[in-house]
Amino acid sequence: MLEKQGPNSTAGGAFAPIYDAEGNIIPGVWSNPYVVSRDSNGNAVRTQWKELSAKTLRSIDEESKVADIFKKNGYDVPDDVDFIPLFNGNITFTDGVPAGGGQVTFQMANLGIDSSSYEPGDTVYVMQETSPGSGVWEVYTGKVGQALDVTVTLPRNGSLVLVKTLSDGSVITLNKSTGEVVDRKPADNVANNDAKGTTGTSTNPSGATSPKTGEF
Repeated sequence: MLEKQGPNSTAGGAFAPIYDAEGNIIPGVWSNPYVVSRDSNGNAVRTQWKELSAKTLRSIDEESKVADIFKKNGYDVPDDVDFIPLFNGNITFTDGVPAGGGQVTFQMANLGIDSSSYEPGDTVYVMQETSPGSGVWEVYTGKVGQALDVTVTLPRNGSLVLVKTLSDGSVITLNKSTGEVVDRKPADNVANNDAKGTTGTSTNPSGATSPKTGEF
């Protein structure tokens, strides 16, 4: 399913090729008017998109691997949780990542993402790889707005996946020391840190075999 959602697919929703200064198409690079990026002052910034690499895909091609990544990022993941991938791609901020991170809005309905998977107020998780092909991911959260859009702040270029859990709220953030439920807000995405130590980072991709079938 992930392989059908990249920018070089009809499921990706109206991705257009990018041209160089001589008017030639840049191979494997696209733009999309429905993924809008801005700096911290609200100024529009340019982005380019590529498909996920084969190595990156292998780190998240089973649901158990995704669950492991969430756990290592400080989430409590029950065994019966299903992860639904909504959109994926590799983003590059054309003129460099804005100071404080790039605020990226995904207009999901216009991107052709199946609207039966979410509704306003739902939590959508954003997985972003920490370095190309590393299989090490950070997880951020965003809320679905009334216009069925999601805005997250990304601290770097790189591969990302928008993910919805089958039952919203079944994956929660816990302080591993106290067991306290922690609300990880979208505004906290850039640092992906907090003083309570609730945010961890997956240090290696899981190679386990999923005990159940799922969208991943």
